[in-house]
Amino acid sequence: MPDSLADRLKALGLVTAASLEKKPLPPQAVDFAQQVNAQEVRNSLGTAYLVETSYPRNYQHGVINFAQVSQFSSLSRAAKVQGEIDPDISRLLFLDTETTGLSGGTGTFAFLVGLGYFTAKGFTLKQYLLKQPVDEAAMLLEILNLSEHYSGIVTYNGKGFDVPLLRSRLVLNRLPNPFETMAHFDLLYLSRRIWKNRLPSRTLQDLEHEILQIPRTEEEVPGWMIPQIYFDYLRSGDAHPLNGVIYHNGMDILSLAALFLYLSHSLENIEEMDRFNIIDYFSLGQIYFDLGLTEIAEKIFLHCETNDALPDPLKLLSYQKLASLYKSQRNYENALLYWQKAFHFEDISSMIEMAKYYEHVSIEYRSALYWTDTAITFLSKRGYHNYQNKKLGKELLKRKERLLVKIERKDRNV
Repeated sequence: MPDSLADRLKALGLVTAASLEKKPLPPQAVDFAQQVNAQEVRNSLGTAYLVETSYPRNYQHGVINFAQVSQFSSLSRAAKVQGEIDPDISRLLFLDTETTGLSGGTGTFAFLVGLGYFTAKGFTLKQYLLKQPVDEAAMLLEILNLSEHYSGIVTYNGKGFDVPLLRSRLVLNRLPNPFETMAHFDLLYLSRRIWKNRLPSRTLQDLEHEILQIPRTEEEVPGWMIPQIYFDYLRSGDAHPLNGVIYHNGMDILSLAALFLYLSHSLENIEEMDRFNIIDYFSLGQIYFDLGLTEIAEKIFLHCETNDALPDPLKLLSYQKLASLYKSQRNYENALLYWQKAFHFEDISSMIEMAKYYEHVSIEYRSALYWTDTAITFLSKRGYHNYQNKKLGKELLKRKERLLVKIERKDRNV
């Protein structure tokens, strides 16, 4: 069967209109800003890219409403924030970075820096993105210019990672470090202390799920994948996968702000006992105890030690803390009460404390000897398998010898 006219024309090289159907452009040909929904920002050092999102004043992020702004003086004290602290939350900058390496080190740089801040209208999120590493100075300049309007930063492990990394990159690009003089709220350390007795892991995403009750959508990408996603983009020119990284960073900033509000409100209303998980409340008591705020700590421990939901190891710790607190106040009646309660948990340190009290305060040597012998008995049951127990055993024997001498001397003088 002879070829059709169309076949013969095609064989001669004729291009038909149908074959001119438009093919999709390769990723490199699609504008970077369009792929990541960013705006191009030019300055004296080059070009940066900005993704900006605004959230209304009553934005709800998990259990936290962004309109519920409270004072944060108690948070700054609990987090041991250094320097002068502006009480205006709109002067705080919430910061998180996405980098080319998860452990820092030479050659690691931030290709995405998220900055969030409260305004009269709500919350603004600005995310600065590198199209190419050569644009780093331009991006850092934008961050520097924005940061100059703020007096403090809020991070999650920023002291250990984000801020040192940015500091080194600013130095390499011969730019000043705006974070050096800013008050720094690193919520990682305080969060670890509050939730160490209840949550096995305390990453920001763990707190998102367990405390703030915030779900992430399918856009989320795991943190460990983020450096590779950026390297893949640099090779292929396809920036679309970076949208998952932008989402991840944005959620981190929003959750950081929500956690700040949660902690601020909790610590400013510390005496509203029923609003706290009892284990978390005990941990807050320890924080206030260590800060020397004994009046607050006492109220917390008194509430916790009567709560049946508090696990026994923490109940024992509450007895020990209360006894220590009352001893420091020379309120020995109450101190003895809680040493006795701790004794029922076979707590040797409380036996020793009672021995000290009877020897040095009430001068009842036989009672002191009784508690010393009791401590020796319990310690011998545990064994002297480690240096600490061996050392304690020697100290108790020395105490016993001293008490026997004192008893003999006192009996002779009767």
